[in-house]
Amino acid sequence: MPPHQRSARYQESQVLTASREQLLLLTYDGVLRFLGRARRGIEQGNHHEKHVGLTRAETLIIELRRTLDFSASKDLATSLAHIYTYLLEQLARADVDDDADRIQHVIDLVGRLREAWVELVAHNTPSVEETPQ
Repeated sequence: MPPHQRSARYQESQVLTASREQLLLLTYDGVLRFLGRARRGIEQGNHHEKHVGLTRAETLIIELRRTLDFSASKDLATSLAHIYTYLLEQLARADVDDDADRIQHVIDLVGRLREAWVELVAHNTPSVEETPQ
């Protein structure tokens, strides 16, 4: 089996067996990866790379916003919805202006969101000592 097929199968397996929290982190990772691609596309004058990176990052951010659970925490979900909308607005402006700095700003914000979720997951996951026997 060629390496790209093994990689695709591994990624599919990772998604199919991931918890909700892990899927969220994988989605943030995807956003960051595609934003990096878009930024490099702008820096290199490669409009195709910029377009692909921005389109895929925007799709993932829209999915993050679409899957917010307002019944679990209305305030948190509302705040995140506003943040995701802001991110999408910044990416639209970056696209029009070919602004790699604006994309970097979004990368920084998404990175902070990801870090916050990592901390939240770590605090809500029982340690070995806390796991019932």
